[in-house]
Amino acid sequence: MKFTQLKYALKVAQLKNFSKAAQECNVSQPSLSVAIKNLEEELNTTLFERFKNDIQLTSNGEKLIKQIKHALDEVEKVTLMAASMQGELTGSFKLGAIYSVGPYVFPNLVPAIHQLAPKMTLMVEENFTATLLSYLAHGQVDAALVALPFDHPGMNVIPLYEEPFVAAVPKGHPWEDRDNLSGDELADQKLLLLGRGHCFREQVLEICQQDHSFEDSSDGIHNFIEGNSLETIRHMVAVGTGITVLPSSSLENFLCSAQDSCPVKSSLALRYAHFKDPVPSRKIALAYRSTFASIDAINVIIKAVMNTLPYKCRAL
Repeated sequence: MKFTQLKYALKVAQLKNFSKAAQECNVSQPSLSVAIKNLEEELNTTLFERFKNDIQLTSNGEKLIKQIKHALDEVEKVTLMAASMQGELTGSFKLGAIYSVGPYVFPNLVPAIHQLAPKMTLMVEENFTATLLSYLAHGQVDAALVALPFDHPGMNVIPLYEEPFVAAVPKGHPWEDRDNLSGDELADQKLLLLGRGHCFREQVLEICQQDHSFEDSSDGIHNFIEGNSLETIRHMVAVGTGITVLPSSSLENFLCSAQDSCPVKSSLALRYAHFKDPVPSRKIALAYRSTFASIDAINVIIKAVMNTLPYKCRAL
C-alpha cells in the first residue's frame, strides 16, 4: 500500500470525478485509475461504484475513506511537526475566503504571509460560505476567512476584525456624502445586491427592517437587482442603475498607491454615504478544522491579517 494510492483515493472521494482528481493530483487519469484499482485489489474490496456519469462510494468505501483521511492527516502532522522543529514553516497551505472578502484582502495579505513564512507555499480559494465549510471539513482548504456567525462542529473560529458598511450611490444622488443614513431608507431605493448564496447579501438585507420590500413574488423580484460580484454591482451603481451597500474594505486597497485607480479617491461617477450610529457592520473570522496540525501556520495567518487590516476595519 502506497501513500500516493491513499492520496488519489481520497481525492476521488472528495471530487466524485476521476478526471478532476487526476488533474488536482498532477497525474494522468490512467495512472490514477490504475493506482486505485491496485489499492482496491490489495484491500480486497471495492471503494467506488462506477457509473456512466457518476461515481459513488460503496458502504465499505465510506468506512475506509474515513480511515484513509485520518491516516493522511496523521502523516501531515508528522511533516509539519518536523518542520516546526527546524524553526520554519514549509509545505503548502490553502487559504479560503468568501467572495466579498477575498478580492479586497488577498492582495495585501498574501505578501504579508510570504514575508512571515517564505518557505510555505500559499494557495488561495474564493467561494461561498457553504462551499468553504465543505472544503474545510474535507481538507480541501486548511483555513478560511468567513463572516460570523460560523458555528459548526469540528471547527475552531478566531474572530479577527469588524468591518463597517457604507452605501454607494451614483454621483448627484441626494444621499451623496451623507453621514446620517438610516438602514430603513434603503427600502425606498432600487437596491443592487449579490445573488443568493452570498452571506453578504443577507447581511445587507438585515440592515433594512422593512424587508418586505425585498421579497420575491410570482411577479418577479421587487425593488432590487442581483449581481454576481461586488465589482459588477459597483459599476452598475456608477451608471445610475441603483444603489448598493459595500464593505469598507472594498473602498480603499492596494490600488490606492496609484491615485488614478483608488476607488475611494478617484471615482468620477460614484459617491459614498455613511450610516449613522450604530453603523451596520460584519465580523470576519478565521475558521479551521479543530484537528488541523499546524497551529504555527494558523498563527502566521492571524498575524498577517492583523498586520494588513483592511480599510476602516477594527481588530477584535
